[in-house]
Amino acid sequence: MTASNAATPSSIDEVLAHNRRVVENAEIDGSAMAGRPIKHLAVISCMDTRLTRMLPHALGLADGDAVIIKAAGATIVDPYGEVMRSVLVAVGELGVTEIMVVGHTNCGTHGMRAASLLEALRKSGVAQERVDEALATDPRAATVLNGFSRLETEVAASVEKIRTHPLVPPSVSVRGFVINIETGALTEVAG
Repeated sequence: MTASNAATPSSIDEVLAHNRRVVENAEIDGSAMAGRPIKHLAVISCMDTRLTRMLPHALGLADGDAVIIKAAGATIVDPYGEVMRSVLVAVGELGVTEIMVVGHTNCGTHGMRAASLLEALRKSGVAQERVDEALATDPRAATVLNGFSRLETEVAASVEKIRTHPLVPPSVSVRGFVINIETGALTEVAG
């Protein structure tokens, strides 16, 4: 433990202690899992913590059934960014043939503005000089940090980015959905 958290363990320290107990008790045997999604499915969803258990349960997915890719707002911002890279690996290396983009109601990125996020980061300890440097170095930072104004439009845009990506085979089925964060009900997004 570091001096700053000697009195109270950090969340990471708690996770590590739990992991040691799990390993000592041999509670996990992943040797039978193939690493490839059994259902040939990838799901792109938001990183919202409420979806951690809800999404697989609502979709009827067990461990190993699908690749789950998480990103703020379930949004694909960059055609060669990490989310799209994960999609391409899932299709090319893991045999994924179907992709679901699943946004959710009451999403924190809905209506988010770059200026507000940058202010929150400054309050968290990022120096103004670093913010200015980031914006000067890559002007996209100001727009990439914005959220979206209409959930269905954002989901449809991410679906379209995958469908029209030059490295995604046309045989891959890509569909968009909104999940109700309170009930788990899925609604398909036209597009």
